[in-house]
Amino acid sequence: MNSMISLKSIKYMLLGLAPLLGLASCNDEPSLGNPVMDIKTDLSNAHFGDSLRFVINASDADVPLSTIRASLYFDSEKVSETVIRTKDSGKDYEGRIYVPYFANVPDGTATLRLSLQNIQFTLTEKDVPVHITHADYPNLIFKAMVPETVDGMEQEVERTFTMAREGKYEYSFTDKLPQKVKGFIYAPAVDENGNDIVFGYVNNAIEVDGEGGIPFSNSKAGKYKVSFNTFTFVGGPFVVLKINGTELLAIDDNNSQVDLNLTQGQKVSLEGFPNINDWWIDPDFFTSQDDGSLTFRPVSGVYRIIANQALQYFRVYALNGSDPMKLKDDGSGALWVIGENVGKPSVAANAVGWTTENALCMAQTSKNVYELTVVGGKTVSTNKINFKFFGQMGWGVELKGSENFAAVNSTLVGVGTGSDGHDDGNLYLLDGVQLKDNTIYKFVVDLTGGIKAAVFTVTEEGEQPFVEKKVFINGDKMDTNDNALYTYTADVNQNAALNIEGISDLEEYYLDPDYFAYDEDSSSVAFRPVSGKYRISINAMQKTMAASRLNSDGSDATLDGDGHGIWLMGWGVGSPSQDAQFGWNPGAAYSMAEVAPGIYQFTGYAGPEKGSSIGHRLRTDYLSFKFFHQNGWGGEFSGDNALALTGTAADFIKCPGNFELADGVNLEQDALYVITVDITKGVNKGTINFEKKQ
Repeated sequence: MNSMISLKSIKYMLLGLAPLLGLASCNDEPSLGNPVMDIKTDLSNAHFGDSLRFVINASDADVPLSTIRASLYFDSEKVSETVIRTKDSGKDYEGRIYVPYFANVPDGTATLRLSLQNIQFTLTEKDVPVHITHADYPNLIFKAMVPETVDGMEQEVERTFTMAREGKYEYSFTDKLPQKVKGFIYAPAVDENGNDIVFGYVNNAIEVDGEGGIPFSNSKAGKYKVSFNTFTFVGGPFVVLKINGTELLAIDDNNSQVDLNLTQGQKVSLEGFPNINDWWIDPDFFTSQDDGSLTFRPVSGVYRIIANQALQYFRVYALNGSDPMKLKDDGSGALWVIGENVGKPSVAANAVGWTTENALCMAQTSKNVYELTVVGGKTVSTNKINFKFFGQMGWGVELKGSENFAAVNSTLVGVGTGSDGHDDGNLYLLDGVQLKDNTIYKFVVDLTGGIKAAVFTVTEEGEQPFVEKKVFINGDKMDTNDNALYTYTADVNQNAALNIEGISDLEEYYLDPDYFAYDEDSSSVAFRPVSGKYRISINAMQKTMAASRLNSDGSDATLDGDGHGIWLMGWGVGSPSQDAQFGWNPGAAYSMAEVAPGIYQFTGYAGPEKGSSIGHRLRTDYLSFKFFHQNGWGGEFSGDNALALTGTAADFIKCPGNFELADGVNLEQDALYVITVDITKGVNKGTINFEKKQ
């Protein structure tokens, strides 16, 4: 028992030792140490986005070291920090501290605070001024996924675009792009401290390391400029097309659409449409207001609005669910126009023809009453009309003069009955009638009595106010009556420079490559064919420029006239794309460019029949065309003066009558082809070559 020490005894023993321990501590305090830093790298300069490298020799003769802490301050705000463990005294320690890259922060001097601490928490600090500047990148890179056709299939592929330096902080590139393109901007490291900077998108802004792609968007697909400022992080374009706050969805390169429930008399607001003052506003569906908005005219219902950015107009038609509305027996629903000599926003730019997909929906301005407003020489031809009323966007129900019209109230227009020399239901100008240029005409079909008791009225509403937007070639004013189609007739020399005034974005136009070449340095257009008399046309709606050869008297050139007319007609060939195939339409043939005496040329990329792009002047899977001595039927290259295949022509085409694709041959999508007709040895000894250029 006595050998055991109680817990109470231990407690008293420790208490007795306490004063002695305290005495010993006062007499032998441990050293707090003396951390010493020796900075071995030049830290005087860095770029935003760098990882600034530093090397520090750290030592403490008395106390083990703990950490080196590097803190970067912009003014008094700490923006970056890094910590390094220091185990051995006298050793060099290397680290890097990130220099953040923010928008709108000017070049200046930051403070790099270096702190060395030992295990006793003794601290040594040094403040190093660092001059921070923006890197002057030679160029930037934009990477995006864009749709391309590969092996006949459309798919998303990554494309890389170089953004050239335009000035301090300013970078851009111009290329053919879809209406919306989303991607990232890459800035390459410029020195050993540099990092590859990636600009992305977050919270509706461009930021360094933004996780989302930058959603650039233009008013339409095609050739446009993408820009970015490395100081402000401002980029563009960001164009979102909206009607009444609802975003339009792109359906192809030039068209976007939205389906809306609209009320008669409702205000229609537009957002994101550049140059909206240049757009043609359909008077059947809208009334323009001074504040830039529109007022909706037809009866309330669901409508599809298609914004055609190429032609700059809104196509509108009534819907039943998501389908185009059809006409009902009681006269309700929708009434459509299909046929020749009518078109919106102009006949020249967009004639309806007998293509049912182009049908015009008439505006139902009151119950079962439908209106079509046209202007002579613009949206309707003045010397002839040949269209009719249908019950759908396509073939099917149609209003016939022999059975559907109870009355025709017009001294201008008649409705054919099939027995009066005019097709049943087709509209025609009465004998001796010619519509007036720039005059408004209103066609009204009243179906309040049902489709078997239609009342048709045509009234003249007065002259259309017109303000001409003048366009000049070499100082001569071009002719126009609609600010859409401009023409100019003159003797033009080969290789002449055509200086065009009045069009600010000529570089975005599609120029017929056999007639013209755009000179970026002079912003002029070089004329390629041989010297002669020509009609030059500019379609400001489609943004195209074309030409045709004339005889000396101003008529369409013919081989039996001045000897310079070869004309192309047929299917699978068109200009500026397959959406405008020449077909077999006399008077609408294509004038081949005589690029050298007796040598005629047609150049185009191969593309699909539907959904082709500008420049796709040849169809990949079907050709059937022929060459004529005039703009229409008559003399042609066939029989005794048929064109002989030469060069690589037989690799691509055959001639069983019309020129067609050779057996088993398809043209390569987006490849460039040139058709050459050579009559230098005489009209009866002509040859044709068909070759692939790229």
